[in-house]
Amino acid sequence: MTKPTFPMRPGQFASMYDLHLAAVVALRKAGLEDHARELRQRGMDAPSWHDMLALVGEYLDVAQEPCRWL
Repeated sequence: MTKPTFPMRPGQFASMYDLHLAAVVALRKAGLEDHARELRQRGMDAPSWHDMLALVGEYLDVAQEPCRWL
């Protein structure tokens, strides 16, 4: 399976659960409902932001945009 791209900007998500929800939605939009359901279930047990990001990376190709300071 080719993983869908998931663009992410620094500070885009207020919490790791916002990231979790956005990743589940991205999988659904890509037509991967089974993967979305699995990520939704597994994400509920993620203990930290880092673990959540690693989990999301298992399902999506996380493309982090560089931080642009003013």
